[in-house]
Amino acid sequence: MAPIEDISSTHPELLSKERYYISSSSKTSSYLLPADEEEAERLNAQSQAIIELFDSKLVWVPITLQDGNIVLDSGTGSGHWLLSLVKELKNNASGLNIQLMGIDITPRMFPPLPSTPPNTTFIVKSITSLPAFWTSTISLIHQRLLMVALQSSQWHSALSEMYRVLKPGGWIQLFEPNHHFISPLPEIVNHRALQLRNKLSLEIRHVTLDIVDHLPEWLARYGFINLKIEKKGLPMGSWAEPVMEEGKGFGLVKSGEEYDQVIEEFEKLCEETPGTYFEYWVFTAQKP
Repeated sequence: MAPIEDISSTHPELLSKERYYISSSSKTSSYLLPADEEEAERLNAQSQAIIELFDSKLVWVPITLQDGNIVLDSGTGSGHWLLSLVKELKNNASGLNIQLMGIDITPRMFPPLPSTPPNTTFIVKSITSLPAFWTSTISLIHQRLLMVALQSSQWHSALSEMYRVLKPGGWIQLFEPNHHFISPLPEIVNHRALQLRNKLSLEIRHVTLDIVDHLPEWLARYGFINLKIEKKGLPMGSWAEPVMEEGKGFGLVKSGEEYDQVIEEFEKLCEETPGTYFEYWVFTAQKP
C-alpha cells in the first residue's frame, strides 16, 4: 500500500485558519461542503449517527473478510467509517491481515498519522480515476454521501472504476440520501431553505441530487448484479445544512440576514413537526 503523503509540504493551504472549500480552489471539483477541521468533526458525528441508524452494521454485504483482502473507503473524509471498521475487525478477526484504504480528493480531514493503524492507509485519489494496478484487487468498496460531490458524468466514471478495481465476486455498498424531505407539513417539503439547496446543487454545481433514482439502472449498466436496497428514516430536529452556506442568495433571499432567518425558520419547523425525516438508502451490489 502507498504511504500517506507528506501533506504539510504538498498542501500548504492546510495552514489556513479560514474555512476551506475545495470547490473554491479547484476548477474540476463540484464538492459543495467545506474540508477543514470543523467539517471533520461534523462528519464524525454524522457518520456515527448514520452507523447507528443502520443498526450499527458497518458492512451491509454478504462477505466474510479474509486474510489478504483489501477494503476501499471512497470519499473517506475524516476516515470515521474506516477507523470504525478497524476496531470491529480487531475485536472480531484478530490476526487477519486485511488492508484498509481511504481515498479522498483532499487530505485536509485525514486523521493524523500517529493515530492511523499500520494496516490502514489514507491516499489522495478520486474514485473517478483509480490507479491501473488496482484492477481486480479490491474485495469491498464503501462509499457514502457523494450526492453533493459528483456530477452525473463523474458518477458514471466512478461506477466504471469501482467495477474495474473490484475482484470478481467483490461487493460495493453505497449510502445516499433521498433528497426529498419527508414531512406531513407542506411548509417543510416546499420550504425556501430546500429551494436554496436545490438551486446551489443543480444550477451552480450541477451535482445529481436525485441519485437514488438513477443508481439501480446505472449499476446494472456497468455490470453489477445482486442489487439490494435498504432504506432508513433519520428523524429531523435541529438541522443546518452546510451546503447552503456557500450559496447565500441566489435571488431567493436578498441579504445574509434574510438567509439566516430562512434557515432558522426551517430548523424550527423541523423541531416542531413530528414525522419529519430524511431518508437514507444503502445500495449493495456485486461484481460477477
